[in-house]
Amino acid sequence: MTTLTNRLKRFAWLSLAGGLFFAPLEISAQALKLSEQQIRAARIATEKPQPAEAAGKQLVLNGYFASSRLGAIGVSSLERATVSEVFKDNLSDVKAGEPVLRVMSESWLRYQQEHLENSTLLKIAQQNAKRDRMLLDEGLIPQRRNLDTQAQLTMARASFESSKQRLKLMGAGDAQIKQLEASARLSSALTVLAPATGSLSLHSISPGKQIEAGAPLFQVIKPGSLELVLSAPPDQARSIRTGQSVALKDCSGQHNTVGKVIGVSQQLTEGNQSVSVRVGFAGQATKVLGCYKVNQFIQATVETASVSDKKPAWIVPNSAVVMVGPRAYVFIKTVTGFNASPVNTRPISNTHQIVQSDLLNSRSELAVTGTVLLKGTLQGLGSE
Repeated sequence: MTTLTNRLKRFAWLSLAGGLFFAPLEISAQALKLSEQQIRAARIATEKPQPAEAAGKQLVLNGYFASSRLGAIGVSSLERATVSEVFKDNLSDVKAGEPVLRVMSESWLRYQQEHLENSTLLKIAQQNAKRDRMLLDEGLIPQRRNLDTQAQLTMARASFESSKQRLKLMGAGDAQIKQLEASARLSSALTVLAPATGSLSLHSISPGKQIEAGAPLFQVIKPGSLELVLSAPPDQARSIRTGQSVALKDCSGQHNTVGKVIGVSQQLTEGNQSVSVRVGFAGQATKVLGCYKVNQFIQATVETASVSDKKPAWIVPNSAVVMVGPRAYVFIKTVTGFNASPVNTRPISNTHQIVQSDLLNSRSELAVTGTVLLKGTLQGLGSE
């Protein structure tokens, strides 16, 4: 029976070494007793870990500035129109209320006429309401007539506001609408104004171009409304989390923390197989980044250190780390063999990882070859 048991153990070990992996076992750290002769026979080599210090807690990534969707205001054409004149060039600076372009539209004429009618009806309704209120106070009309007049005023005011908002949707400003109400003069030309101060982004607009209903006219990108898009290799992206600090050179040339990670893509970029990382800026950071432009390339540092990084961390080669189920282990050499120590691990390159364990120090010797044998011993497969 003993002979059969030993044969089964050897078969299990050979199967593991040949690549037929057994289901991982949930086990805790333990001492693995191996003699020096067994260690030499298994060709187990050891290596000291390197202190991580700041290395690995910072990732230096390349990226570019993009326009934040939160800082852009788009203006579209409510109805079909023809561009008759363009006042501002693409990417030029504009101020709120400044003319950007002029369009010709039959619908614009119709909306102006409708608003003038509603403006007149509102004035009449206001006069009737005022008159009936006075008559009611003098006891000359019943309450019911006064209520009817007030209802008509409410409807007239709603129609007036509706047509006014429609003019604003077309691109008219408050000053233009007030001028229309005062002069009652219709115009087929509409001057579209910038809704905010910022940089102008025209959508291939030129004089004579036909604009379909709902088509975009231009965008105004507010000052400082930039975000940073970084590219991270998949192994490094695993250590990047939302909220981590990002540092880069500001306009004064100082390397300062000015942003935070606001998103990490869950898919790879087709071209370079990297992971996109979005960085947002807020508050004073937008002022010190005023010299940067959309699509400008830059290098930034992501602080991947967390609370757990306050513990000593060590850089080890990938071959020193083995996975047993969901747990990562390293094998620390002892007088009687090796001690299998569970570790927290984070990849920093294609060849090395950062690990943390209370059992590691600068004098530790870690197995970097022959770890398959040690893993088999740890899983109870025997070392014979």
